[in-house]
Amino acid sequence: MDRIALQILKDGWEQDARVMRRAAEILERRLRESAESRWAAAAFEINRIYNILKKAFERLCETFENHLGKTGRYHDTLIERVTLDLKGIRPAFLPTDAVRDVRELKGFRHLFRHAYDLDLDPVRIEEAAEIASRTVAHFDGWCKAFLATVRDRYRGEVDL
Repeated sequence: MDRIALQILKDGWEQDARVMRRAAEILERRLRESAESRWAAAAFEINRIYNILKKAFERLCETFENHLGKTGRYHDTLIERVTLDLKGIRPAFLPTDAVRDVRELKGFRHLFRHAYDLDLDPVRIEEAAEIASRTVAHFDGWCKAFLATVRDRYRGEVDL
């Protein structure tokens, strides 16, 4: 295990967490606004949170596995990959009880990005906002648990 690569991963995740928390703060503010445009602004922040999470997953895969092919099922494959405990390579990152929430955010992002003739549903946005907030709240814990497991598995090889 390369200590420098692991430090870069850790620092990248810390940056991801800061940006996600900022997006979650903006999301909360947007939902409290009275303007009709709040729904589009909130949807943008939910989309942003998923994109940051996706980048965090990519950092993990690039650090330990060196690549992840961008196929037609890229986002699904990425989510599946970070739930795997790859023996001799790395532990799982995403707890299985969080997969549904991440898939919901992925679906919301897909709809938001690709539906050009869409009236935003305030109920759906509020549901997605709850999921996004919950995901942001858990992200730091996932990172810390992952790094602790790596330290335990690679004791003597990794110094973080």
